[in-house]
Amino acid sequence: MEEESAQLVLSTPRPTIDLAAARDALARSLGDRARVSTLHDMIVVDVDAARLVEVATIVRDDPATRCDLYSVNAGVDTGTELRSVTFVRGIETHVFVMLRTPCDALEPHVPSVSSVWVGANWCERETYDMFGIVFDGHPDLRRIFLEESFPGHPMRKSFLPPRSDARGG
Repeated sequence: MEEESAQLVLSTPRPTIDLAAARDALARSLGDRARVSTLHDMIVVDVDAARLVEVATIVRDDPATRCDLYSVNAGVDTGTELRSVTFVRGIETHVFVMLRTPCDALEPHVPSVSSVWVGANWCERETYDMFGIVFDGHPDLRRIFLEESFPGHPMRKSFLPPRSDARGG
C-alpha cells in the first residue's frame, strides 16, 4: 500500500471577486486624487499625504469597495523614503485595498485615518513607535511598545541600537 503524502503548494493569492471591475469603479470615483492598480488579489491605491483622508473616505464609502474593516498599518523604510501602508477590507464586497502613502524620512508626517476607521488608532501608534511616522490628527499618538524615553525608532534602516553595558559597549 502506497502512503499518501501531503504537498504544500505556494501560489499567488487569487481574487475571489471581479477585481478589474472593482478597480475600474474605484479609479473612476477617485479621479486624479490617487493612482489605482492591482497586485495579486487586492487593489492598490497610491495616494499623497495631502489627499489621504479624502481618498480613504471614498474607499470606505464607495459602493464598489465599501471597505469597512480596518486591518493593519505597516511602515516601510526603503532607505530613501518612508511609507505608511494601510490595509482595509470590505466585509460584504470581499475587496482588499492597500493604501500606500509616502513621506519624507527627515520629516515623516502622514494624516491619521483614525477618523475614517476607528481601528486605525493602535496600528498607527505601533507604526509611530517602530518607524517614527507621525500621524497628524491622531487622538492619542504616543509609543505603544517602547518607553517614551527610548532613543529612536527600531524598524528604521538608519536605527543604531543604544549602547549599554549589557551589550558590552
